[in-house]
Amino acid sequence: MPVLLATPTEVVWSLLTYTDWWQPTTSSVLQVGSLRRSSARSDGVRLGLLDRLDERAELRYRMRLLEDRDRQLLYLWYVVQLPVREIANALGISRRQCFRRRASAIRSIVGSGDEADGGS
Repeated sequence: MPVLLATPTEVVWSLLTYTDWWQPTTSSVLQVGSLRRSSARSDGVRLGLLDRLDERAELRYRMRLLEDRDRQLLYLWYVVQLPVREIANALGISRRQCFRRRASAIRSIVGSGDEADGGS
């Protein structure tokens, strides 16, 4: 089984793409269509979504292990993509603390995977 979110780069990529184009095109994962569907039509599940489900589930699990403020910081930074100044204002911390907490939270996400694997 591949190791998920083993590096800070993988964590950042997973955060950036969490709500990206992988999402199904409708609220239903399965679309019911005619029997004569052309190959150009989508079945509602975009390529890449199913391949990334394990990674997304692992990210959700590890994010729950973070403090609320760090989880919110990563959400505002990578998902909403607010400027650091606005994140600092929203969380009531300095810009410098934003950078420090972000780096620490990402290391924690990577480290929580090491702990789950028995430190390997």
